[in-house]
Amino acid sequence: MTVKHATFTLERVYPVSPERVFAAWADPAAKAGWFTVSGGEHSLDFRVGGREITTGPHGDGRKLIADSRYEDIVDNERIVYATSLSTDDVLATVSLTTVLLEPEADGTRLTLIEQGTFLDGQEEPAWREQGTGCWLDALGKALSAV
Repeated sequence: MTVKHATFTLERVYPVSPERVFAAWADPAAKAGWFTVSGGEHSLDFRVGGREITTGPHGDGRKLIADSRYEDIVDNERIVYATSLSTDDVLATVSLTTVLLEPEADGTRLTLIEQGTFLDGQEEPAWREQGTGCWLDALGKALSAV
């Protein structure tokens, strides 16, 4: 039995207002467009105390389940949520994520800080950081397509 703790910070600058970036997180249809994987399911109740559940196939055929609870939301400025990630009902990680949105020039600087507990080698911190970076890039593509 092993436990690893890791924290990472990712930043992106998007050429749209903080209101547009926030809306891409808050609207269920918009978020599903950049956050979910092919063959997955997504539900979003975006409010303090609300849950977001995302499921999808793992590369080896197992089922991934991310279950998040929104702890703090400040419109157009901050989102804080706690997530447990399981693979076929085996808990892999528990994390706390803070998303900060700040106006910058003609756009928005998004800063994401994630603090994670990684259990029994089910997931590695580097994998999580890479995957999170990929969906922040997908968010940028979705924002530029609108």
